[in-house]
Amino acid sequence: MQTPNAHEATRKEMEFGYNYVSGCTERMKGNLQEALKLFETCKSIHPDNAAVHYELGTIYKLLGKNQTALAHAKFCAEADKKNEWYQLLLVECYNAQGQYNQSVKIREQLVKDFPHRGDFKEDLAIEYAVLGKYDAAYKIYNELEKNYGINEQITINKVKLLRGQRKNKEAEQELIKLSDSDKNETRYYNYLADFYIEQGSLEKAKAMYDKIAEVNPNDPAVHLSLHDYYSAKGNESEAFNHLKKAFQNTELDINVKANILSTFYDRAREQPQSEVYRQGMELAKIMLQSQPNAPESNSAYADFLLLDNQLEEASKHYYMAAINESRNPNVWINLLASDYDLHRYDSLERHSTTALELFPSYSSFYFYNGIANIQLHDYKKAAQSLNEGLGFVVDNNLLLISFYSNLGDAYFNLKEFSNSDKAFDEALKIDADNTYVLNNYAYYLSLRNEHLDKAEKYSKRTNDLKPDNRNYQDTYAWILFQQKKYTEAETWILKAVTGTNNATILEHYGDILFKLNKSAEALKQWQAAKEAGGTSEELLKKIQDKKLND
Repeated sequence: MQTPNAHEATRKEMEFGYNYVSGCTERMKGNLQEALKLFETCKSIHPDNAAVHYELGTIYKLLGKNQTALAHAKFCAEADKKNEWYQLLLVECYNAQGQYNQSVKIREQLVKDFPHRGDFKEDLAIEYAVLGKYDAAYKIYNELEKNYGINEQITINKVKLLRGQRKNKEAEQELIKLSDSDKNETRYYNYLADFYIEQGSLEKAKAMYDKIAEVNPNDPAVHLSLHDYYSAKGNESEAFNHLKKAFQNTELDINVKANILSTFYDRAREQPQSEVYRQGMELAKIMLQSQPNAPESNSAYADFLLLDNQLEEASKHYYMAAINESRNPNVWINLLASDYDLHRYDSLERHSTTALELFPSYSSFYFYNGIANIQLHDYKKAAQSLNEGLGFVVDNNLLLISFYSNLGDAYFNLKEFSNSDKAFDEALKIDADNTYVLNNYAYYLSLRNEHLDKAEKYSKRTNDLKPDNRNYQDTYAWILFQQKKYTEAETWILKAVTGTNNATILEHYGDILFKLNKSAEALKQWQAAKEAGGTSEELLKKIQDKKLND
């Protein structure tokens, strides 16, 4: 039977064990504050337990409380000097506070205590380099090389040390030694070539590229390197030949090709029909030929076609890019923009619907879908798309104005005039001098023959802002007509009608003339409107009856 003291001791050990295991579990879950409480409870039971201090030190370090972490790390490291984890925690805590002289001493001891741990030696070499003890670091790397043979990472670290001391000759010898260790490893020749390029030793670099080509003639990277070499030499023709060879190689990552081509595209936009455009187009064709189904190939080729105003052909390749790409919304934006520019509203509606299924939070896709449905006279669907898309517009007032103005159009055609007015008002809250919105709003009010004073004010402001726009002049003339100010209306319609063949403007001119008792002249304008493409029943009735039907 246990004595009371023995029973209490057993209870405490069980409590300690439970809290310790629970603390480890919470720490691994990332619940650091909960783990901290559990380990502090363990410490209250066994204040000298090194493992508990190690856990507390680890958690405090993760919480950024470096001074407290250091105290716990010192305790456990001193309690068990042969425990590598305790010593490494102390190293990390010293380093967190920039006490590298202290941490290097511990690393030196770790190397002595664990002589077969190459990683401890490498860490010590890095620590020496941080402290500027380059010779000591270099010595360790030499010892590691003797033990393990020539090693790529060791050589790279040695070269960094040597170059930091401007010992370029010694750095070169290390890289030569690495390349001699495996004459079939082209990566080692690339290290040397890069070194020579940086040193301005172009011919030595060229010799390395030749070796790479000899070992692996199908390596596309060598042609990229030779491009850089010949560019540095000023031989742009030969440089471009190697760039073409790299692009012909399907082993070259297509994203690398796309990134290179984007630099040509950016320059070609500034210099259309220039040599840089010609070269970019040639590379784009090569890329498309080598990887014809890749979205990157089709999209890049389409970009260059667009620079040459080959919109029809560009649209085909944007489509090819889009149907093979479900991750990049920019590909779909290009396709929708080309549909819009080509006035292919059936395609725009279909493609924007697919784009929305892939990217349901992209406001541009709702906008294009709304535009398409307005053009297709499905105003209800247009209003729905535009309303849904409004919630996804962020920090883009120009796009917001476009959403609201097109909503105004859609609601007007649905005869939801209150909603139409609200949409235009919202657009004008953002930009009170937006001439497109002012003109459309005013024109719709005039067609409804409502709020004509407001319509006249907006239309007058439009013409003040852009005095030479015949469509805006026509709108103002029509509002004056609705206000029965026929003489003023004639003055404004004459500005709009001069030199135009616009059926709507010609018809309006005829209406104004009729109200001024110039019925013969009115009939001539209505007939001109018909010849210009006017086909409305109202226009045809005016011509037939030779009068305006109010």
